[in-house]
Amino acid sequence: MKKVISFLFLLVCSTMAVANETPYQLINQVGEGLFADIKKVNAGGKATSKEMRSIVKERLMPHIDTRFVSRKLLGKHIKGLKRQEAIEFINAVTHYLEVTYASALMQYKGQEVVFEQAPAPKDSKYATVKAVIKESAGPDIDLHFKFRKGKDGKWKVYDLVAEGISLLSAKQKEIVTRISQVGLAQVTSELNKKA
Repeated sequence: MKKVISFLFLLVCSTMAVANETPYQLINQVGEGLFADIKKVNAGGKATSKEMRSIVKERLMPHIDTRFVSRKLLGKHIKGLKRQEAIEFINAVTHYLEVTYASALMQYKGQEVVFEQAPAPKDSKYATVKAVIKESAGPDIDLHFKFRKGKDGKWKVYDLVAEGISLLSAKQKEIVTRISQVGLAQVTSELNKKA
């Protein structure tokens, strides 16, 4: 289930490129391209992790608000952070997400995903889109994708709430604790080593 949730997070993240479109419209647009890419790399057999990382890097990573996610993951440790440390941490978070999402895509088995259209937020810079994963061998899974509109007017994903649990909040607790234990440089190195 965790891999499927990560995959859907990827799908939504990849939709957040075009300004003036609602998150719902973007989700539907990216789905076609993403699934076409997966089908193409799987045509000759199962795709390699290198191929999936290439898809993630090209289609998804430009549309994840990695700077905002990184700030949230740092929590209290953002105070006194030097510019170079921040850049290195953001790059490490980007790498970690890329590897995680590529792994999730490798697990995708063609489950049906239904996105529920909600009214587009008028003046808010935050929005949520609900999705339901239709599982043939079990109960459906409810997800809520959290979006943030940047100063450029583009929507980007920053969190996924799966069955009431925020993945960003859960990861933030882990990272903040780890930084307190071993320091920011060590955590940055650990995130970069994920393969």
